[in-house]
Amino acid sequence: MNNNIKLPELLSPAGNLEKLKYAVIYGSDAVYLGMKSFGMRAAADNFSPEDLAEGLKFAHSRNVKVYVTLNTMPRDFDFNRLAGTLDEISGLPVDAFIVADIGVAELIKQKRPDAVLHISTQVSTMNSASCNFWYKYGAKRVVLARELSLKEIKNIRENIPAELELEAFVHGAMCVAYSGRCLMSNYYTSRDANNGSCTQPCRWSYNVTEEKRPDLPLEVSVAGDGTHVFSSRDLCMIEHIKELVDSGIDSLKIEGRMKSAYYTACVTNAYRMALRDYAVNPDAPFDKRYLDEIGGVSHRDYDTGFYFGSPIEDPKICRVNEYIKDKAFLATVEGYNSDTGLSLCKQRNKMRLGDGVMLLKPEKVASETAIKRLYDFEMNEITSTPHPGMLFYADVGETRLGDIIRGR
Repeated sequence: MNNNIKLPELLSPAGNLEKLKYAVIYGSDAVYLGMKSFGMRAAADNFSPEDLAEGLKFAHSRNVKVYVTLNTMPRDFDFNRLAGTLDEISGLPVDAFIVADIGVAELIKQKRPDAVLHISTQVSTMNSASCNFWYKYGAKRVVLARELSLKEIKNIRENIPAELELEAFVHGAMCVAYSGRCLMSNYYTSRDANNGSCTQPCRWSYNVTEEKRPDLPLEVSVAGDGTHVFSSRDLCMIEHIKELVDSGIDSLKIEGRMKSAYYTACVTNAYRMALRDYAVNPDAPFDKRYLDEIGGVSHRDYDTGFYFGSPIEDPKICRVNEYIKDKAFLATVEGYNSDTGLSLCKQRNKMRLGDGVMLLKPEKVASETAIKRLYDFEMNEITSTPHPGMLFYADVGETRLGDIIRGR
């Protein structure tokens, strides 16, 4: 490994405590999460103060940082409740708060004068002048707008203080709205996207109607199921670690707090391996197996977003809407007995004795194995695991806590 290479931070989503632990186990340098309110993913399980305390303890014991998102756009009547949330976690060693509203930032500074502030992508920071403003305000990091190219990011890096960190999304769902600031959800469903409750109407199918003939919709389509003109592809930059590092980005951010623990583990693991390879040899060819890994999680067709130019230039984008389903998330390993060769597992989907499966381990590409023996928690022989969440024992070869069993 080249010790002269400074790798960017790998920042993973933590929609709940379980996902936090899998992000840490599979190689994140930091995680970001939301409390029960005031984060941009209200539909995620999110964290109670007690969950946050446990998550901080788990992450910090492994030298992983924890950032708390308070990046919604609250109204005046929300501030007493926000102050109460800050009071509830006042004694917890949060590494940074991600904010979008200047009033929220001021409240955090009043409540926690030593707090580290990261400026959310919701602020749509797109130039060095804005970055320099936030630096003078006291922010340690700016999460850049997703509409920037690598060339633009590099220019920003060259015109801001070296101490100001830059963070950018490199993987996950994109949004049709400018930096995610959208009113469609509120219009259609009265659920406010800018307060974390987006219903994703950009993923819906649309038709064109003439004003006086609403009962005669016209299908304007490049696909059989209608036109998804607002639905963006998912972002994926795993093949471009070198370009990301060269641009001066300090933190590579993975989107997905509402995705599964399997998604968190698999995507974090793939990017960790790609970063490791880059550290060993920046000019080595990309290992295509990592694409197979991230291809096994639920996603839309992948794209490089705005990093190399506008994605609108690709006419095929309008037909992409449906998720590509992930490979079956079968079980997590909760423990391993080397004497019996059995793994204690928690069921996530039904599996059967004799099934061929894949075993995912931190910093390794998934390997093939099979279910050679299967027992329930009382050590009775069984032929399948039909009950959601059941604990059982399986012989899948040597494992350790945190390994994942998935379908082929």
